[in-house]
Amino acid sequence: MSFARNPGTTGILLAAIIGSSGIALAACIGPPEMVAKLKAEPTTENAIVLGSWFAANKQYECAVDTFRDAEKTDPQSAELHYLEGLALVGAGQPAAAIPPLQDAIRLKPDAIDPHLLLADLYDKSGQKAETDEQWKAALAIDPTSETAFDGYSRSLASREDFLSVIGLLQHAPRTETLSIRLAQAYGMLNYLDDASRVLHEGLKLAPDSVALASAESVVLIKQGKDDEALTLLQYADEHNPDNRDADLEYLRILVRTEHRDRARPLGLKLLAQTPHDPEVLYLNGVLDHEVGEDSTAKAHLEEAVAQVPDFSYSRYHLGVVLVSLHEWKEAKENLEKAIALGAADPKVHYELGKTLHAMGENDRASREFQRYQDLRKTEDDRVAAVAHAAQGDKALEAGELKEAIEDYRKACELAPASAVDKFKLATALHKAGDVQGERTQLEQAVKLDPKLAGAQQQLGLLLARSGDAAGAVEHFQMAVYAAPGWVEAWIDLSAELAVEAHFPDAREAAAMALRLDPANAKARKLSDQLARDPAAERE
Repeated sequence: MSFARNPGTTGILLAAIIGSSGIALAACIGPPEMVAKLKAEPTTENAIVLGSWFAANKQYECAVDTFRDAEKTDPQSAELHYLEGLALVGAGQPAAAIPPLQDAIRLKPDAIDPHLLLADLYDKSGQKAETDEQWKAALAIDPTSETAFDGYSRSLASREDFLSVIGLLQHAPRTETLSIRLAQAYGMLNYLDDASRVLHEGLKLAPDSVALASAESVVLIKQGKDDEALTLLQYADEHNPDNRDADLEYLRILVRTEHRDRARPLGLKLLAQTPHDPEVLYLNGVLDHEVGEDSTAKAHLEEAVAQVPDFSYSRYHLGVVLVSLHEWKEAKENLEKAIALGAADPKVHYELGKTLHAMGENDRASREFQRYQDLRKTEDDRVAAVAHAAQGDKALEAGELKEAIEDYRKACELAPASAVDKFKLATALHKAGDVQGERTQLEQAVKLDPKLAGAQQQLGLLLARSGDAAGAVEHFQMAVYAAPGWVEAWIDLSAELAVEAHFPDAREAAAMALRLDPANAKARKLSDQLARDPAAERE
C-alpha cells in the first residue's frame, strides 16, 4: 500500500524525483493561510500540507524542519518520517535521509513508498545487499509494482547480472521500459531470438511504440536482418508523424542500408529542425559525401566532431571525406583517432592505408591494408556464425539435435572466440548424451568468458555428477559471482559445499537462496536438512 496523497505531497514527490538540491533560506516563509492554519491547529495533516509546499517550492530545509517539528507531537506517523526523508533527498542529503526512511518502514512496513526510495538510495551508494532487500520488500507488498521492477532490474543490469534480470522480468508487466530491459538482458547474453520474441510481444501491445521499434531494430541488425529493421522503423515513422525520435531512427537505418533517395529529404528535414544536433550533422555529412558534396560534408562532419570529439563514426567519415579531398594530413589524424576510439568498420583501415600510401608511408600502408583484409574476413565469419547459431537455436527448439549440433559447430568454427556459441553447443551435446563433448565445450566457454554464469553452473553440475565436488564448488562459486541473484546456483553451491563438509559455508549459501526466494521449496528443504544434520547432502 502507499501513503494517501494530497496536492502538496505530490509536489514534494516531484521535487525529489527531479533531484534538485535546495538552498536553505534565512527564514521559512510559507503561504500565510497554511502557516496560520498549522499554528492554530498543529495537526500532522496540516504539517504535511505546509511541509509539502516548502518542498514543492525547493525550500527543502524548511520542509525538513516542518516535518521534524510535527514528529515531536506525532512520533508514530510513518508518513512524516517518510516525507522528512524525501525532503532530505531533495536537499541533496541522501545519507541523512536513510534513518527517517528506516523509521517509516519500522512504523508502517506495508507502505511501499519508503521501500522504493530507500532501495534507490542504497543502490546509488553501492550497498547491493540492502538494495536488493528493499526492492524485494516492495515487490512483496505489490507484486505488480512497475517502479519496483524497473528499479530492481536496472540495479541488476548495472551489475551485469543479466540472468537475474531475466529471472525477475520474465513474469513482470510488459510495459515498454520493462520489455526493453528484458530484451537487453537477453541480448547481452547473445540470446537474440529471445530478445526479439520479447520485443515482438511488446509491439503487439503497442504497435506504434518508437522505443520498442528501435530496440527491435537493434536485435534485427545483430541478426543480419537489416531489411526487416528497415520495414519496422518505416512503419514506426509513418505512424508517428512529426515525432523527431521516429524520424531519427528511420534516418539511421536508411543511411545504414544506403537508401539515400529516402534518407536525403528526411536528413535535410531534421537538419532544418535541429541544425546543430551532432548526430543529425553526422548523418547528413555521410549523405553529403555519398552524393558528391564533399565540401558540405566536411563542414557538417567537422561541426559534429567539434561537438562530440570522441564519437568514432564522425571521425571516420570525416576522414573519408578528407581522403576524397586529398587533405592527407587531416585525414590521417581523424582516421587514426577513429581507430583509437574503437571504430569497428574494417574500411577505416583501408582508408588509412590509402592515406599513408599517398603520404609515402608505404610500409605502414601495407600493414593497414592487411589489417583491413583480416578484419573483413573476421566480420564475414561473424555474420555467418550468427546465422548458423540462429539456425541451431531453431533446430534445438524443434528437437532436431543432429542439425542443431552441426549448426552450432559451424558457428564455433567461424567465431572461435564466442563463449556463448560454445555454451549453446554444450547444451545440445548434453541433450544428445555426449558428456565428454559437453565438458570440452563448457571448459572452453568459461575460459573465454568466466562471467558466463550459465556455462559455469552447467559445468559445476557436470562435475558434481562425476563426483568432483571440489571442482563443482569452484564453478558454482563463479556462477553466483557472475549472477548473484540466481537462486538455483546458490542451491547447487550449498549442496556441493555440504558434500565437501564445508557446513558453515553451505548453510550461508542456502540462506542466501532463501533470502532471494523465501518461497523456494528446494532451498527450504536443503536449509532444513543442513540445520538438522550437519552431514546432510543433496538427495
